[in-house]
Amino acid sequence: MTQLSLNKCDRVSQIEWPTQQTQVSLQSKAIEIVTDFQKNRPLVIDSNTKAVEAEYLMKKAHVKLKLVLDENDQFIGTLSFNDLNNQEIIKKVASGDSRADLRVSDFMKTKSVQNSLDWRALESASLRSLIQFLASSNDQHILVRNNEGSTIRGLISASDIARALHLNVNLNMPVSFKLISETVNTLDQNAA
Repeated sequence: MTQLSLNKCDRVSQIEWPTQQTQVSLQSKAIEIVTDFQKNRPLVIDSNTKAVEAEYLMKKAHVKLKLVLDENDQFIGTLSFNDLNNQEIIKKVASGDSRADLRVSDFMKTKSVQNSLDWRALESASLRSLIQFLASSNDQHILVRNNEGSTIRGLISASDIARALHLNVNLNMPVSFKLISETVNTLDQNAA
C-alpha cells in the first residue's frame, strides 16, 4: 500500500504547463480550434430543465451553449444563452405561459434546424478557409459531426477563434462568425 504524506510548498516556484502549446494562426488546420468531445466532456442539459434554472446555471458557469438531451440521453438540439435570455422568457410569460412551467425545450434550437460541419473536412481545411466559409453566419457556434454523420463529435465557437487569434473583439458581447470574418478582413486590409 502506498504511503501518502503532506509536504510544504515553500520551495515551489514553478507551475507545470502543457508541453504541446499550439500556436493558432489563420494558416492552422481548422481542426485545431474544435472542442473535441473525445477529449473534452460536452456541456449538456436535460430538455425538461426549468428555463430559469438553465439560465442561472449557464450564467454562473459562463457557458454560452449547451447540447440538449432528451430523457433517453439522445441529442435533440442546442440551447444558447442568447436563446434563453430574460427577454425571451418575458415574451413567453406575456403570451400566457407560466414562468415556472417554462423548460429548456421551449427555447432550444432543435437538431432539425442545426447545421454542422464534417470532421474530415476540417482536418484538411485551414482556419482562414473556415472563417471565410462561415463569413455570413451570425451564429456563435457550429456543430461538428463525426465522419459517419451520426454523432456530434465537437463544436467550434466563434469566441474560441477570437481568443486563439487574439482578435480585438469584445468577448462579453455575442461573438458571431460574421464578426470574426469582418475583424480578420479588417486586419488583412490594414496589413496590405
